[in-house]
Amino acid sequence: MTEMEGISFWSADGDSLCLRKLEPSRSTSRLPKPESVTPFCERDTPGITHHSSARKKNQSSKRKSKLGYFLRSQMEVDTDLQCPICLELFNYPIILPCSHVLCRSPCAEHLFDFNFIRCPVCRDNCYVSGGISSLPRVIALENIIERYKADKKQEQAEPVQKPTPDVVAPKVEGGRSVCQLCEKTPPRKAKKLCLDCNVSYCSHCLRLSHPNRQPFNTHEIVEPSPTSKTATPEVTVTSGVCTVHKKMPVTLYCLSCEMTTCDLCRTTDRHKKHNMAPIEEAFLNVKLSLAEKSEKLKTSQSKVVVTIKSQRDNLKDMQQAINKRRDDINSQCDALLAEIENKRHFFLSDLEYEERMRQNDMDDLIKVMDQIQRSAQALLGHTSEVLLQDQVDLLEASSSTAEKLIKTTLDCESVQFNPADLGFLQEKVVDFRREKNILRDLHYLVAPATPVIDVTRCSRSDNMVVLVISPPFGPHDVIQQYEIHYCSEEQKRLEIEDTVVVKNVPDEKSTTRGVPNSSGLVVILLENLCKGTTYYFCVSAINSAGKSANSEVVQCITLLPGESVVPVPVIIESLCRQFATSIQIYSSSPQDVAAEQNISHFLLYRPVALSRAWRTLVLYGRQDHRVFGLDTNVEYEFVLMASNPRGECQISNKISLQTEANEANV
Repeated sequence: MTEMEGISFWSADGDSLCLRKLEPSRSTSRLPKPESVTPFCERDTPGITHHSSARKKNQSSKRKSKLGYFLRSQMEVDTDLQCPICLELFNYPIILPCSHVLCRSPCAEHLFDFNFIRCPVCRDNCYVSGGISSLPRVIALENIIERYKADKKQEQAEPVQKPTPDVVAPKVEGGRSVCQLCEKTPPRKAKKLCLDCNVSYCSHCLRLSHPNRQPFNTHEIVEPSPTSKTATPEVTVTSGVCTVHKKMPVTLYCLSCEMTTCDLCRTTDRHKKHNMAPIEEAFLNVKLSLAEKSEKLKTSQSKVVVTIKSQRDNLKDMQQAINKRRDDINSQCDALLAEIENKRHFFLSDLEYEERMRQNDMDDLIKVMDQIQRSAQALLGHTSEVLLQDQVDLLEASSSTAEKLIKTTLDCESVQFNPADLGFLQEKVVDFRREKNILRDLHYLVAPATPVIDVTRCSRSDNMVVLVISPPFGPHDVIQQYEIHYCSEEQKRLEIEDTVVVKNVPDEKSTTRGVPNSSGLVVILLENLCKGTTYYFCVSAINSAGKSANSEVVQCITLLPGESVVPVPVIIESLCRQFATSIQIYSSSPQDVAAEQNISHFLLYRPVALSRAWRTLVLYGRQDHRVFGLDTNVEYEFVLMASNPRGECQISNKISLQTEANEANV
């Protein structure tokens, strides 16, 4: 069956076709039959007898105008009043932000997803803040549909009168192809043959069935074969007659001209020096060649089917990856205040733009592949019918069919799988933990800047090195973890290095901001090192958007036993106190050293979970030191570090304390 905007062609027995108009949700037809339309569409055709009465000509012209208007209005109005999803007349129509109209229930309701609806017409992803209930109802369109339904009922109640034909079709010549669409007796002569539909048409029926628009303007129309498909006699090798010598039977096949000939044609100038073959031998060779080309096309077509499936699966994977990223953006935006709503719309619109561009490209690619696959399928069907024909007809049609098989096979072999490039998603990552307090200037998360090791603050002992990393430069730098690469002098010669991954301290509450004596530095302790050994260190920062470059390499030599002059500090755990959002640490070590020793003390702390970097607090000559800005009911680890300007340090004992669950004890 071939369809065109409400007109369908059905073939019941392969020899005759009938024309009817299909209306939405109706099984009855209102269009006149082809024999009623014929007199008003065919003009000044030779062999057609016209009535001489001027009155009848005027009536014919009026009927022609009314019928054309009827055909156009029926198809256009029906399409404009149909929902693009259910293909029925609109029921409670609502208008989307993109200006397209859908039925509210169930069409639009099934498309809504978290206040987003994707228009099935333009593929635009529309955001509706109030949900489907906020979309306006198109009352004017409902009134038009009601009047349209009333007019339809009135038309069905009135009888349709057949127009009187004004012309008489010419007689059919014997042995010529006839139109397979005409219902007249006898049918008109076939003027053209459509290779895609495999049907012969007269001029009038060809205009009705093949309008100048897609997909019919791509059909291949040729002259019909001299033998009618409706009455094909059983032809043998000797039944063919030479087209030049009318009474001579066809016995030879000219390989140079690729046409059948008789014995007399061999002696003419046209075929005198051409290669000839007996028609039986040529028939077998050409049939075998077409069969081989058909098998090759089948193989290529199967590859196209697999490629189309892979392309569609890849499209789904791309959409799932984009949906996953969209969910991540939504979950983070929902955690922020109302001021971030405009920024979220910007992010989602940008991501939707990227998706739409890539999806449109992939949809176009799949459409091209589908077109190639359908063309290959149609050509295979046509080739199968050619292979079933008699010898003369097969030889005459073999040349054009072989060329089509070769061309379509090349088209199928040119189809390649093009996976979607998801690399752009690396640039669409967001992390708003630090941006909750920076609502005026938001951007996509980028890979961290190269971290800087503050060599003036680094220190070492006999078995440990303390690396101090400067805080990020910009407010948008989000660092989830640090990666430390280090090796000894011997490992360097062997090209061996060790790697330690340290998670950054979570800063949703900006623990170091506003805390007294807080330096904001990140401290990393590398313990269990060899004594008196040279080490090389470099650090890189990582977040969801990527990884930074490595920092500059820092060289550090651990001390020998007894070389350090810094006294070991001590934390007295029994005198420490816990509160809901703070902990007080007690240590007399800052007061036990003389001022001329020039020793500084730092309190290091971090949550007891996984491997995390340390936050620092500078201590000034007191015994009790309180750390503020901690989370409630969370266990923290504390250690005291003493260091001198020479880069020597000592670490105290480590203790773990947990904050209170509420503010009752503060």
